[in-house]
Amino acid sequence: MRRAVHLAVETGMGSTAAACRALGLARSSFYRTGRMASDQQPTSERIMELSRNHPRYGYRRITALLRREGLQINAKRVQRIRRQGGLQVRKRQQHTRRMGLSTAVRQHADAVNKVWSWDFVEEQTENGSRFRILTLIDEHSRECLAMHAA
Repeated sequence: MRRAVHLAVETGMGSTAAACRALGLARSSFYRTGRMASDQQPTSERIMELSRNHPRYGYRRITALLRREGLQINAKRVQRIRRQGGLQVRKRQQHTRRMGLSTAVRQHADAVNKVWSWDFVEEQTENGSRFRILTLIDEHSRECLAMHAA
């Protein structure tokens, strides 16, 4: 509701009092600033500290750690505090392994024309028809060896 009042005032639709009246929001509620209780501040700091120390832990596991420490805390609160702090679980990067034809040793592109990669690129024309292009790239020189459109 506060955002709607701010938007109405910023676009010049009227005063704050008129916007609050139109939206059915008490002006005292609009002007009141939210503040965190003094006993909740250490809990929020502990949540942020655990989240920074364990970046792969989600809000459920952080909640479990806090409960093991003896805190009675709701998982939704942990999730809200982490979201406000801009924290989320980082996804692990998937590594692609290039295997040789007869060996299980990973191939490295240490010379030209030793390792090639291919990929499909899909595009759409102005009239809406789609076409695909097969690209063949040399891994070492990053040179495009062939492009086949269909």
